[in-house]
Amino acid sequence: MDLRRLAAAATIGITGIGLLGVASRSLVEGIQGIAGWVVVGSVLVLGVSFTFAGPVLYRSSVESEHLLRVAGWNALGVVVTIAVLALVAAFQAATGGRVAAPLLSGTVILGVSAFAHVLIGVNDVRRIRARTVADQRQKAAVVNRFVRHDLRHAAQLLIGYSDQLRGEGVVDGDDGDAGRDGLADRVASIGRDLSETQSRVKIIDELLDGEGVDDRSQVVVSAALKRRHDELIDYHPNGTVRIDSDGEPAVLGGDHVVTAVGELVENALQYGGDPSDVRVRETRAGREVEIRVLDDGDGFPESERALINDDEVETQLRHSSGMGLWLAKWVIEFHGGTLSVGTYPDGGGEATVRLPAADRS
Repeated sequence: MDLRRLAAAATIGITGIGLLGVASRSLVEGIQGIAGWVVVGSVLVLGVSFTFAGPVLYRSSVESEHLLRVAGWNALGVVVTIAVLALVAAFQAATGGRVAAPLLSGTVILGVSAFAHVLIGVNDVRRIRARTVADQRQKAAVVNRFVRHDLRHAAQLLIGYSDQLRGEGVVDGDDGDAGRDGLADRVASIGRDLSETQSRVKIIDELLDGEGVDDRSQVVVSAALKRRHDELIDYHPNGTVRIDSDGEPAVLGGDHVVTAVGELVENALQYGGDPSDVRVRETRAGREVEIRVLDDGDGFPESERALINDDEVETQLRHSSGMGLWLAKWVIEFHGGTLSVGTYPDGGGEATVRLPAADRS
């Protein structure tokens, strides 16, 4: 049972029960005039609507988080309206004024206010869902572009290598064996690249579904990167990775967060100069953990900084050069963190990750 969903539906349903209770009392006590019937009828309609809305929303396909948001707006409307009515009643009593049927009059105002706030909540949820759909479309478009590029590039290379194996580039003898070994290494490299692409797509697919990647286990990123050191420099044997940490603070996010920061390290190894010297610095900053990945390369192009830092939309002419950078951004943001990239005036790039500390005290 989803207790959050149950609480949200119950909040809306209880509002309706309260309205029905006041309307029923008015019916028992008797109603005078057409205006009285209109007021009581309005309260009855609102009460029935709220009472049935609770169970219906509980069984609906609306996400629990969104249902809580609607219930929150409803509760806000009730609380604020009661506070305002209490102030008005106190003012009327202090000045000798009197309101006819104060309970019924206040209830109809309360019901209308609660209904209006529910509509505000529904509109708020629609706005959030529209933004979520737009984000998912952007992720899908980015993945589609990278996958098509990687597959096309791999296919072209494999076709070229197969032509060499058929005769022109490889001859019999020692040179031929050496040539075949070289081609075998290249084919194996393509296979590893495609495997990495598949792994990245799998994580992004989990992000789109909102499942699997939501790992809230604690992890010290610097310690995990040290364990993966050899894997990180596998394609960059001349590169170096130095990892420093001030106290090894833990974050929430598990292996996926480590993978995201690892993508930034690999990006720095690839573009951080020849040979590349990458520094990873981890520090605690208040209630966050800051992880900086620094290199001595040309830094991040202006277009890439705009996409990552300012959330500009990718186009055919304006896009990031690597799927790993997007993967890092999405995973880090999914876990409540931020990623920013920059270029120093005298050269060198920096990627800065900020994630909530596991111990928020």
